[in-house]
Amino acid sequence: MPGRGSSQEPFQVVRERLRGTGTDLTCFYVTPGANFYVFSYEKGGVRRHTFIDTGDSRYREQIFSILEENDISPASIERIIITHRHPDHCGLADLLAGESGAKILVHPNFRGFIEGGIREEERRWLGELNPSRLKEHDIEYLADKGEARSISGVDFPGLGQPLEVGEGCRLEVFACPERKQTHSPDQIIVLYSAEDSRPTDSFLFSGDLWLMQGPLFGWDMRSVSRHLRYGRDLMANLMPGRSMPPRDPREQDAEAKEALKRGFVLTRVKPGHGQEFLGSRILPRSLLADRDLLVELAYSMDASKSILKQRDVAPRVAALREQAYTSFTGELLLWGELGYSPDEISGLLARIYKEQSGGGRLVEQDRQERRERLEETLARLKDDEAMSDELRQLAQSTLSNLKAIS
Repeated sequence: MPGRGSSQEPFQVVRERLRGTGTDLTCFYVTPGANFYVFSYEKGGVRRHTFIDTGDSRYREQIFSILEENDISPASIERIIITHRHPDHCGLADLLAGESGAKILVHPNFRGFIEGGIREEERRWLGELNPSRLKEHDIEYLADKGEARSISGVDFPGLGQPLEVGEGCRLEVFACPERKQTHSPDQIIVLYSAEDSRPTDSFLFSGDLWLMQGPLFGWDMRSVSRHLRYGRDLMANLMPGRSMPPRDPREQDAEAKEALKRGFVLTRVKPGHGQEFLGSRILPRSLLADRDLLVELAYSMDASKSILKQRDVAPRVAALREQAYTSFTGELLLWGELGYSPDEISGLLARIYKEQSGGGRLVEQDRQERRERLEETLARLKDDEAMSDELRQLAQSTLSNLKAIS
């Protein structure tokens, strides 16, 4: 399990030695604000660091202090990978690169951000950040290497060559598929893997593409100004001749997000906001909320749930639920084949259950329904005489564990 480091508001710091390696990963979870992550490893007899995002310049003094507290010297940074252009993610890139001479790695579309190709509405959100200053550093616009990673049928273009972060450890950088409704035109995701590892030894750094909760702003004086700017921009878009921007975050990069949800057996997701969560295709394939069922039946996700009770639809719903059960039991068998013990599998299911909670108005009810589906599925498996005694016992012990989770 990850080891915990210091806690200095608004930061929670978690450090862990990556399994089977000499590399450490330090995670800086920031609320309100954006997370950033640091790999630390030996290279040429020197302790070096690779950053994924840099944090918000609003917290510059605290960040430099907390880096020192966690034995991360800014002067020893080898590279900085920026997931996208928003100031809470890249705000300290200029200062950190200035301290270290680190190479800054970005999506090719990041060039327009640095060279002034941004809209006035976006410029107002930058605050004191001056993107053009990044031109003074060693910045690399990662080229499409012509190879894509297919994730659940969606191609994520590969950018640059794999990066070493310690012996046997590597990072692969992928561009997000371009889409008109997007969070940012220069998003990347970063996949960490190590030799001889299991799925849960891998990490996906998803930036703001895949989150369990959206960006959070507090109500201190610095954050109030952001709320006011946001309200002003919304009002401006209500003026004659201008249209209201899309408010539903589910529509942004929908294809890419759905691919990530369905594309991983098990992987630990390190998001741009909020705590780490476990990404598993068992959720979209086997634990279907009512809204998931509507989408599977080719209805809008916002269609009335009463449709699912209609006489002509009920058989199709039953077939989907049966398919979900078959998929669920198949995944548990696969986890066993991948080397996870029954106790570990039970723990993974309990973690998935625990993480399906909270969120905004659009998702909280869906998550509660997925919790209910997991309980129902385990209850069925426990009594399913067609299944092995081991699977039935696993279901029973997991149900007992779920009772202790609020």
